[in-house]
Amino acid sequence: MFTETSDTFGDLKMPLQERVVDKLADMLFASDMILDMLRDERANKFAGHLTSVEPSVRSVYDQINELMKQLTD
Repeated sequence: MFTETSDTFGDLKMPLQERVVDKLADMLFASDMILDMLRDERANKFAGHLTSVEPSVRSVYDQINELMKQLTD
């Protein structure tokens, strides 16, 4: 299992915008991983009921992506 450690004091040295973008990037990465897992599960046909969450996860991914564009442009 992968566990990410965070340096709380080091994070506080970063400007707020960079910290927000960093956390949004984590969320974007996680939502992308979920979409990949759903695609894999659909191929296995063991968790077909989980495909119902795909549109919501896709929406979250798209919203976070737009936020990141706004903050980094």
